[in-house]
Amino acid sequence: MRFLLPFLLLVLAGCSGEPVWQRQFLQFGTLIDVSISGVERERAEAAFDAIEALFAERNRQWHAWQDSDLTRFNRALAAQPPEGVPIPPSLRRLIDDSLRYYRLSEGRFNPALGRLIAAWGFQGNAQPDAAAIARLRADPPDMDDLRIVGDRAWSEHPSLQLDFGAIAKGLAVAQAGELLRQRGIDNFIVNAGGDLLARGHKAGGAPWVIAIEDPFRGGVLATLPLQAGGAVFTSGSYRRYAIDDNGQRRHHIIDPRSAAPSRTVRSATVWHDDPIAADAAATTLMLTDPGDIPLMARRFGLRVWLVVTEDGKRIASPGWSRLSGGAAPVVPSPRSDAQSAGGARHKLAE
Repeated sequence: MRFLLPFLLLVLAGCSGEPVWQRQFLQFGTLIDVSISGVERERAEAAFDAIEALFAERNRQWHAWQDSDLTRFNRALAAQPPEGVPIPPSLRRLIDDSLRYYRLSEGRFNPALGRLIAAWGFQGNAQPDAAAIARLRADPPDMDDLRIVGDRAWSEHPSLQLDFGAIAKGLAVAQAGELLRQRGIDNFIVNAGGDLLARGHKAGGAPWVIAIEDPFRGGVLATLPLQAGGAVFTSGSYRRYAIDDNGQRRHHIIDPRSAAPSRTVRSATVWHDDPIAADAAATTLMLTDPGDIPLMARRFGLRVWLVVTEDGKRIASPGWSRLSGGAAPVVPSPRSDAQSAGGARHKLAE
């Protein structure tokens, strides 16, 4: 996890000449980019300070393998005390929402697999541990192995280890948006490494417009004007991965059914009013067979979504064309991982 860098404050010209204030900083292992319009500089700077502090505090509380409230809670659960373990207030919302989305996703969304994620080498950039993967594949934990009574938790599964990497950004972005609204700021984007919440509009009343990355070639796959705001989140296998000795891509989205990286979907982009639901839904669609994606999207209440499969096909909701102003984009033929380009998954379009 990278630490906070000195902030960068930029002024972007809106179509009316009014300023759009922007600050960028590193947290949660990614670039956080916050844009605000319609307020004076002093109010924007104070809000940026508060959001930086919020993300830094959540990183200290939720980190999956460095010392945090989460790692201490996992260690306490592993000891299996008969009286249970107190649930830290900083984790309660993550736990409750994870249980909800675990059940809604029919087990696809499973934050109990932290030990398996670590065994695949995605906590601290380690190498895969084949023996540990085999043990966990034989008896994988799930969220139903976490028992909660009041403010205490128990688990008798020796391998249960919580990792909220598939929902923590959604909650942090939601909290940042609420912080801004409480300060009377209604026009903003909070963009956490390409997963974002937009409210209001740019200076002059123009909608925020975002660009979505092509998961095979890099560059822009589609642009979306967010007339009504909302959260746009993408989960994908093309950003955080390694190529093993057999030429197979090993990425961090682990399928609970196979205890291995998912193999059928390259990227899933969703729009939802709630960033937490958007974060969980994007991961769930990555772990859903293509034929079942429309049904799973309905379970999450998604109106707008676009899935790109590993063979380059795209599956899009009817609402995609209404939001984007055109048909779902045609995805070019896949290129090899060695050829694919990098770049932010979502960014503000010029």
